[in-house]
Amino acid sequence: MDGGHGVRPREVENVPAPTVPDAAGQETAGREAGAARPSLQVLERAFAILEAFTEFRPEWSTSDLARFLELPIPTVHRLLGALARLGYVSRDEQTRRFRLGGAAMQLGERARAVSDLRAVALLPLRRLSEATRETALLTVLNPEHDRGICLERVETSQPLRLSVRPGSQVPLHAGASQKALLAFMPEQEVDQLLGRPLERLCTATITDPRQLRRDLALIRGRGWASSHEEADIGVWGIAVPVISEDGVVCSVGIVCPSPRLSDEAFRRDVPSVQRAALAVARSLGLAVPPVTLPTGRAIPDEQGDTA
Repeated sequence: MDGGHGVRPREVENVPAPTVPDAAGQETAGREAGAARPSLQVLERAFAILEAFTEFRPEWSTSDLARFLELPIPTVHRLLGALARLGYVSRDEQTRRFRLGGAAMQLGERARAVSDLRAVALLPLRRLSEATRETALLTVLNPEHDRGICLERVETSQPLRLSVRPGSQVPLHAGASQKALLAFMPEQEVDQLLGRPLERLCTATITDPRQLRRDLALIRGRGWASSHEEADIGVWGIAVPVISEDGVVCSVGIVCPSPRLSDEAFRRDVPSVQRAALAVARSLGLAVPPVTLPTGRAIPDEQGDTA
């Protein structure tokens, strides 16, 4: 997000009229569907195995699980072996029974964290969009910690707006929301990321590691990130990170069309972004870094919206 995140102007798509496939097309589609069925069947059976582990039945033997799912024992044995190699189940060597493994627990924790974060952030994002009359974004790190993912967005009602797709990803060195995350990541992860070639997404993308380090130091010093045409042409953005003791959790920001870029907009909108980030942080028992306005004036935390 210079936003980033595949920002594009809102437009009405032309939907083509449906077509009726000919006999050859139907035959081809049938073969493709038939080829896909075995893979889908394996996937469905793997999920059925995982769903069999509940608080009422936390452990299973291979034979009991096969009978419960009405599947052949060799099939269940092979699937349990694959799930065990991936860490989604583990076997007690004494009882030889299986139970959910660490990978399954971590997946559940990530799902709860994302669900809670999204629910907590929605109202602050709506208020941020209303206050700034711009599109408000919630951005998190991807599992590899090399890109930002748009987790949620609330679009402005202004005629000239930017459409951002939730789920879209942008490299961490480009755009305000991504750089707000990168600036507060552990130093070792930052060094690792800056040791790779930095992709140029737009004319203003920072691809020099030394220049990017200076920009990240500025972000840490003032508590917010900004960008102009780093990830998308004609887009600028502001973002404030939400942090924990272990590092950065997410960033809250806005993306705006370049015609609305001005020093006055920065002075007006940085406090609004900070208030939204504070609302998210306080709901989760987290924090935001101290924020200083472009004028050099620090913004007290008491301005935060705790609703």
